[in-house]
Amino acid sequence: MNIRTTSCILLLMPLALSADFDSASQAYQNQDYRTAFAEFSELAEAGDARSQTVLAIMYKYGESVPVDPTAAYGWYLKAARQGYPPAMCNVGAMLADGNGVEPDPKQATEWLQKAADEGFERALDKIAEIRGDVYLASLTSDPVPWSQNWNLRLPNEIRFEETPVVDDSLKVFRIQLGAISSVESARRLWEQVLRNNENLLRDYQPIFRPGTSQGKPVWRVQIGPFADQNLAQRVCNAYLDQPDSRTGCLVILTD
Repeated sequence: MNIRTTSCILLLMPLALSADFDSASQAYQNQDYRTAFAEFSELAEAGDARSQTVLAIMYKYGESVPVDPTAAYGWYLKAARQGYPPAMCNVGAMLADGNGVEPDPKQATEWLQKAADEGFERALDKIAEIRGDVYLASLTSDPVPWSQNWNLRLPNEIRFEETPVVDDSLKVFRIQLGAISSVESARRLWEQVLRNNENLLRDYQPIFRPGTSQGKPVWRVQIGPFADQNLAQRVCNAYLDQPDSRTGCLVILTD
């Protein structure tokens, strides 16, 4: 997992503070978690919402500190109260799951909706989970600019129409990041994802695969191949943990 500066900063940061964030991010990328934790802590105490979100992640996964969901929730909440969408989404998810805080579906939905209203579309999947619904992009309107939404918990045969059977021995593991209405949009999606996650994804090749979803043509953005399912899942998890990741991520076995 690597931490990169997010493109959706809602606060005006002093230049010196931004430079410090880059330094802390570099230490994190180098897996020097002790240095990263110290630098992010200083920035977080000064009110930097991005750094507060990173500290939450470090407490969540026990990077240089013991795993502490309560501390993770506390730092997410500080950043969320400043209007930072990734933190708002995580506060909602933790309230929904009762992770680090008493479960509260009503508050969870409110925080998730705030994140979604700010363009953090992954929050919609969690809202659908809370409500027991399946969230899909409207078939009567244009797909959302970033990526067509689908319920990542559904199996492929439900989410997408059946495709011809291929010998499993010829299949490889890839991860799928989105399904979009045109190949041009699919390429733009990949360029933006790669730009924000270059250290994590630069070694993998994208493919833009045509298909259909609910009778509508789509282009699926997939990357890989991966040596095995575990590696693909680790990359997926690392991608989803990024504060500014906005697409879903699904491990698939495909030709």
